[in-house]
Amino acid sequence: MADYAEIVSKLTLLFNAGLTIQSSLNRIQHDFLASNSREYHYAYDEIKLTLELISNGHSESVAYGDFGKRIGLSPYIKLGALLEQNLKKGSSELKYLLSQEVLQASEQRRRSLTESGEKANTKLLLPMMLIFMMILMVIMIPAFLNMNI
Repeated sequence: MADYAEIVSKLTLLFNAGLTIQSSLNRIQHDFLASNSREYHYAYDEIKLTLELISNGHSESVAYGDFGKRIGLSPYIKLGALLEQNLKKGSSELKYLLSQEVLQASEQRRRSLTESGEKANTKLLLPMMLIFMMILMVIMIPAFLNMNI
């Protein structure tokens, strides 16, 4: 899911620049392979499989629909349906729909990062309180010993 915002953003940018959807996906896949990422990215493997299916003679629209279904996450299913609908019906609004999808994906990514930051903050609360107590003890114990009560 972490790759979705990046994939949709690049796809929209390349499509708006005049490339076809297939060549845009090909470019996205090529750029990913050129980045030499050591982590496994399932979405990029599915893009590669989709491009291989298309080059082997499968219908482009069916391949895009299956792309979303194979991944099984709702944003990818929606993207696959958008691309499939564009090829079947020739939607002239694809640029607008893709830009809306980019906005939604980046908003979802922002919410996800905020949530993970809040979880990390919560996990660090106990160690921070322990350090605070130790600092108080370092300051208070010598002060009480010097009071000679």
